[in-house]
Amino acid sequence: MKFHLNYKPKHSENTIGHQQKLMLIGSCFAEEIGSILEKFHFNTLINPNGILFNPSSIYNSLLLFMENDKEVTSYILERNGIYLSFLHHSSNFENDKDKLRTELIKKQSEAHHFLKEADVLILTLGTAYSYVHIEHQITVANCHKQSSNTFEKTLLSVNDIIRDLSDLINKLQNFNSKLKIIFTVSPVKYLKDGVEENNLSKATLLLAINELKKKFNVEYFPAYELVNDDLRDYRFYKNDMAHPNSEATKYVWEKFSDTYFTEETKNINSELQSINTSEDHKILFPESNEAKIFKETIEHKKRELKTKFSFLKF
Repeated sequence: MKFHLNYKPKHSENTIGHQQKLMLIGSCFAEEIGSILEKFHFNTLINPNGILFNPSSIYNSLLLFMENDKEVTSYILERNGIYLSFLHHSSNFENDKDKLRTELIKKQSEAHHFLKEADVLILTLGTAYSYVHIEHQITVANCHKQSSNTFEKTLLSVNDIIRDLSDLINKLQNFNSKLKIIFTVSPVKYLKDGVEENNLSKATLLLAINELKKKFNVEYFPAYELVNDDLRDYRFYKNDMAHPNSEATKYVWEKFSDTYFTEETKNINSELQSINTSEDHKILFPESNEAKIFKETIEHKKRELKTKFSFLKF
């Protein structure tokens, strides 16, 4: 019996390998896939500004990366003794304003140089809803639990998204001519907006990306469809019924591998998986001779793999 479609996206001519530099920007699903890429020792930079949900915030962040402007520190706020930024997720915080400013400038500089040399940029759009700070007139990356009266919630139109992301793609191509761009839509459901509203938001994102594909040489990877139309079962969601669980993420990863990896890359990943499984093994007696031999065996495997593939980093 068949319980799901087993949809197979087309294999891309723009393959991804361990020798390339990959930047991932966007919703928490970008971090899920990014963390797997990191575990398999791909050269990645994931969300320097923290999780970003809407196209406007992604647009603003990437513009700042390219410009490497200190404006990145212009919208710092204080909440209960903690300093945060309206241009960043709450994972970027300090208890001292100057420390936060220094850290944000440092992260932006790193992102600037990485993006300049990156081979692939994966943009994961989460929602078409944005929050504009009424006083500052900026789209915020995060509201940081400020009063709802501080913001105006807006559903971006398809044309709004096309306009901003077209401008972004043009600037990215001028900044780094070799950069390949892959769009995805996050399968995470934003149920706080409402079920109908979430579907309207996702549809808006999908329509906008479809138009961008017509205008530019960009790709779309169907993470959203794989979870919502292929697996299509709440068994593959966490208890909140909004976030895909580990099994769903693993399934999307397998499809991503089939779409973008060569056989050599898959073989390297297979050998790395053996090492990862060994390193994840819980050692009961870490000081025993058995444990020392076990650890040395892992290091020997790493050295062998490094000899075969010098570009791998451990």
